[in-house]
Amino acid sequence: MDRSFSWRVFTSFGLFLSFLMILVSGLILFIFPPRTPGVMWQLLGLSKPAWQNQHIIYGFAFSILSLCHLFFINWKAFFSYVQGKTKEGLQNPRELLVIASLFLLFGFGTYFKIQPFSGILEIGKSISNSWDNKDTPAPDKRVDVHKRSRW
Repeated sequence: MDRSFSWRVFTSFGLFLSFLMILVSGLILFIFPPRTPGVMWQLLGLSKPAWQNQHIIYGFAFSILSLCHLFFINWKAFFSYVQGKTKEGLQNPRELLVIASLFLLFGFGTYFKIQPFSGILEIGKSISNSWDNKDTPAPDKRVDVHKRSRW
């Protein structure tokens, strides 16, 4: 069976896998402990900066694949939908108003630390801080530059 390469399938699987990686790395970063001097935490073989890098790169991949999905694969359907709504006018703008309101609520609620947004962030901080053993002091990493080496 000789099939040609399907960009629709490629984009769909790419979106799914990149979303999955963003979800996993986001959850790991949510619970990962904050930086502790002298201690390098790792989870599944990756440090916190490495998980952040994974999260950023897969976020870019997801964004690029989303744009390809919209503009190259589903442009006709999207354009037809927008054109139909433009001809009708915004007679029923409920959905637009609801999502715009939620978008603003999430942004301002997070910025001004309003519940439940502040609660979610506090849960993440408490999970992150629970990894640290507060009774054990971190090793002193200062170097005495005046001390002579034996070598």
